[in-house]
Amino acid sequence: MTIDEIRKIPLVEFLNQLGYQPTGRDSKGLWFYSPYRNERKPSFHVNPRKNVWFDFGSGAGGDIFTLAGELCNSGEFMRQAEYIAEKMKMPVEKPYKPVPFIEQPTFENLMVSNLESPALLKYLADRGIPRNIAQRWCVQVNYRLHGKDYYAIGFENSAHGFELRNPFYKGSYPPKHITHIANGHARCNVFEGFIDFLSGERLGINDGFDAVVLNSVANVGKALTVLPDYSVIACYLDNDEAGRAALARHRRELGDRVMDKSALYPDHKDLNEYLVATQPKISNNSKIKL
Repeated sequence: MTIDEIRKIPLVEFLNQLGYQPTGRDSKGLWFYSPYRNERKPSFHVNPRKNVWFDFGSGAGGDIFTLAGELCNSGEFMRQAEYIAEKMKMPVEKPYKPVPFIEQPTFENLMVSNLESPALLKYLADRGIPRNIAQRWCVQVNYRLHGKDYYAIGFENSAHGFELRNPFYKGSYPPKHITHIANGHARCNVFEGFIDFLSGERLGINDGFDAVVLNSVANVGKALTVLPDYSVIACYLDNDEAGRAALARHRRELGDRVMDKSALYPDHKDLNEYLVATQPKISNNSKIKL
């Protein structure tokens, strides 16, 4: 999300995301309880047409950025933008500045092997992914972190890092990157995460097409280094604000080549949730031929 796009977010939608619903209406807008102070009678007013607010109890008012400043107690503009992006679950574009060094978790004794763990295969089966698809695209990663031994499903990215999943952990082994699966096709399917990609395999959506797995909506920019080569770009992204923001950026950059395929699962958060809701349940020994 750019700053201009954040500014256009409806205040009512932002307040709803924070858990606040209108308590009344007048000719100019809606009344809420103030989201940043306690009050017995709602005195916080939003004008949806102008997308501005005014708190009659405190005398403060403004746009979405000034409201974010009250909520996060900061007058710094970028901190306000980050707060809005965090609450709306949207990535925000930032001007370049040096990033301070932050020590990352140190993985030790990393060992990659065939995916055979019954617990990990059951985890995938519970999400509708059968053994044959899981073992084709995923590996098992054993590692030591903070002095303890763990194991997880590993999905390799194009920089030879891994997305890591098990029933209790969602993370990655660096470097973080997209996964580009190139079969020489003119169409490329785009998925937000690898569980959605595996879901596409079971549903027969991939059907030999090329694919890009973002592994995070923050990787949209990396995907845009390979997607311009395709004449058809079919996006199977999440039905949430972050997914819609990623779709909008793809369309801005690539135009009419980008197809929104989320209409396949309008009542579900993502493709995997749709798969679990609509397909027969499987066991961890199930094999499905596509």
